[in-house]
Amino acid sequence: MGATLIALLALLAQASGPTVDPQAKVKAQGLLNEGSRLYGEGDYAGALDKFNAAYAAYPSPKLMFNIGQADRDLGRPVEALQAFEKFLAGALDATPATTTEARASLAELREKLGRIRIDCATADTEVSIDGKSMGLTPLTEPVWATPGRHQVIANLAHAALAMENVVVVAGSLHTVTLQLRPLADSPVAAPAAPAVNLTAVPAAPAESTSDSPVYKKWWLWTGIGAVVVGGAVTAFLLTRRSNDSCGGIGYTCLEIK
Repeated sequence: MGATLIALLALLAQASGPTVDPQAKVKAQGLLNEGSRLYGEGDYAGALDKFNAAYAAYPSPKLMFNIGQADRDLGRPVEALQAFEKFLAGALDATPATTTEARASLAELREKLGRIRIDCATADTEVSIDGKSMGLTPLTEPVWATPGRHQVIANLAHAALAMENVVVVAGSLHTVTLQLRPLADSPVAAPAAPAVNLTAVPAAPAESTSDSPVYKKWWLWTGIGAVVVGGAVTAFLLTRRSNDSCGGIGYTCLEIK
């Protein structure tokens, strides 16, 4: 592994072109060196960050070999496969040993993955798998995916989302058809609120203002009833307090002599 990294460093140093930015190349070389050190220490996540930063500074296809190795060791087989494919397609002047290792890694990854063919008749529709964008339709090539259940979604403005679930099996090709349906031109009207019964409640009969005898007034008997009830309650409470003050539970009886 160390020899491969050294070879890549040498290849990167030899790369040249009419539009090469020397400062960007030096920056990428430094990031590559640091990422290689982290990779050798087993810090694959840190190494991947450095490799990606190096590629952003100086997009040499040779860096895809390092990115693919880090992705593979981090358990990201789809990303690793894509990196190795870019390396083999772009790094035509790579050493035979590096190319052979990349092809072996690619073959191993393909055996562990499945593919999803996505059919959608509507062009320029964004397709995502498990929330990750796969690009716009038409997707001419099947998409690599790990074994297991995946959610495929097609999203287009003014159309309802089209969603399908697919269970991917390693080494197999699965086809998913997504059919978009336009949204309604006008929003669905909300159901009308039930009518409120505004029928007036019959008013209570007004009290007669005639000069009837006092003993027939309702307020007189109401007051008398309140006095009688209040007196009964007061008598009961006094009796209860008397019983509780002598011999009641929790009380001390003081007798006056």
